[in-house]
Amino acid sequence: MLKAVYYINQFFAGLGGEEMAHEGLHVFDGAKGPAVGLAELVKNEMTIVKSIACGDNFFNTDANYEEIKSELLSIVRECNADIVIAGPAFNAGRYGVACGKFCELIQSELGIPTVTAMFKDNPAVPMYLRKVYIMECGETAAEMKKALPPLAKMALKLAKKELIGPAPEEGYFPTGYRRNELDERSAASRVVDMLVKKMKGEPYRTEVELRSDEKVQSAPPLDDYSKAKFAIITTGGLVPKGNPDKLRMYSSVSYGTYEIDPKTLNSKHYESVHGGYDTTAVNKEPQRLVPYNATLDLKKRGLIGDIAQYFLSTCGIGTNVTMGKKLGAQMAEQLKKDDVSAAFLTST
Repeated sequence: MLKAVYYINQFFAGLGGEEMAHEGLHVFDGAKGPAVGLAELVKNEMTIVKSIACGDNFFNTDANYEEIKSELLSIVRECNADIVIAGPAFNAGRYGVACGKFCELIQSELGIPTVTAMFKDNPAVPMYLRKVYIMECGETAAEMKKALPPLAKMALKLAKKELIGPAPEEGYFPTGYRRNELDERSAASRVVDMLVKKMKGEPYRTEVELRSDEKVQSAPPLDDYSKAKFAIITTGGLVPKGNPDKLRMYSSVSYGTYEIDPKTLNSKHYESVHGGYDTTAVNKEPQRLVPYNATLDLKKRGLIGDIAQYFLSTCGIGTNVTMGKKLGAQMAEQLKKDDVSAAFLTST
């Protein structure tokens, strides 16, 4: 029977939500969290002997990671694992980074194959796709049932040391590495076949996919800050209490515009609805996210010209790139209409 070790974060281990993101290393016998579902899929060929869990913040703090590295390696080594599985991390950035980091550690130090799964826009994908196999999955945990079968299938193939096929066939993100294969048809014949399919509007797949990084043109620099009107934007989810605009705490599809009144910009009237960090400090002092007093001081000192009397707010966590671009364009259009030249963008 093949043996697997599974990595999950504090949420999927049942230790708690964001308030437990600083939780340290936990080790469980057998399957825990999504590992239970995956174990059922591979029960005739593989057993999950240990589940390892860490809080996302804890694992991604360099000092903590250095402290537990040797223990992580010892756990996997002592289990005599054939494969290490992590996630799925979906679109959770810190969780994705932890999964990628853990998998890379095990592969590089122990030579044991690893696999994880993430949504295409997870920031950990470009960080680790050339280092570990990352299966493509949906954006949220609602896609868990769809994410586990391909993850289980890939884990079995890796554990058995079977030949791994091309990314489109196996379902992982292309790694950038290519393996030569013998084809009975010549390159000329294959390319003509693709061209004919393209002309007919039929599906086809190129043999050499070209990657291109999107180029984002930066805004021109301001000539004189002292004459510029500034606005405050936050992705930290600050809203009037009760969240009147019903902003999502995760995977935003809108933003709110809120008038700044120095008399009410306080904990009695504002709160954060962000679902990706501990909001305790912000809820005690909302100006951690909307630093109006500090901005007003810059104006009094003549360092900036003016301040928009409102702030824009949304929640950045889990918001995909396409929606992020849409919201950003809407914000920019609104600010331009109000003659705003620049903005202070505060995050979490």
